[in-house]
Amino acid sequence: MILPCSVTDPTLAHAVIHDLVPGDKLRVTGHLRLPRTPDEPMWLVVTALTVLETAPLMSDPATVATALIERYGPYVCWFDADTPEVEVFTEGGVWVGTAPEPNDLGELLEAFEYRQAAGGEQ
Repeated sequence: MILPCSVTDPTLAHAVIHDLVPGDKLRVTGHLRLPRTPDEPMWLVVTALTVLETAPLMSDPATVATALIERYGPYVCWFDADTPEVEVFTEGGVWVGTAPEPNDLGELLEAFEYRQAAGGEQ
């Protein structure tokens, strides 16, 4: 499960951005903010991050898995080099869906916006 998180400590944010690599095993401590209404997202507020085990080093740096987060207006997209699928959330953390490949992002976003306009369904 991918869960939207927030970090207010700049040291933790720096560690996540610069020190961690895909495959690191982590212990994340914080508190879970449950939604008050059905349209609110669940949210994890991170207070501590511990690396339990680092990912094994590959002999060829080009083979290390990489991921990329990009914004498209009010949407946040998670691109993982290991799969063609793209996970999409709203900037507020609401799950939009999974596009089978990047070329299908437009269709996924249009369908989500249509559902929102038709009745506010998530």
